[in-house]
Amino acid sequence: MDPSELDALKSGQMSSDTQDKQQANAQTQRNEEERQTLLAQILEPDARERLGRIALVKGELARGVEDMLIRMARMNQIRKKVTEDELKDMLEDISTKNRQETKIIVSRKEFDDSDDDEEEYDF
Repeated sequence: MDPSELDALKSGQMSSDTQDKQQANAQTQRNEEERQTLLAQILEPDARERLGRIALVKGELARGVEDMLIRMARMNQIRKKVTEDELKDMLEDISTKNRQETKIIVSRKEFDDSDDDEEEYDF
């Protein structure tokens, strides 16, 4: 193979890789838009706002709640828009399920200073 053919193959391969990446990004963007549209149909504006604030702090938790809401909507378990109070209740239920009891044990090293006990002071 001469160098010009090699360059053509490399550029063709690079362009197909670039196209694959662009297609994957476009698909991801379409999925995210569909997700946001569905959440807008499920949640009241106050609840969406709260979920957005949670996403800023705890992205994984917010994503899990969104997934749960979408599953519930697809299974027709949600009859009306979810309010902020209902969202709070869901979050509280999730946090109590995931809460682990934290136990702190403090162990202190004992200091053996027996000389102080034996000394007597005359004042």
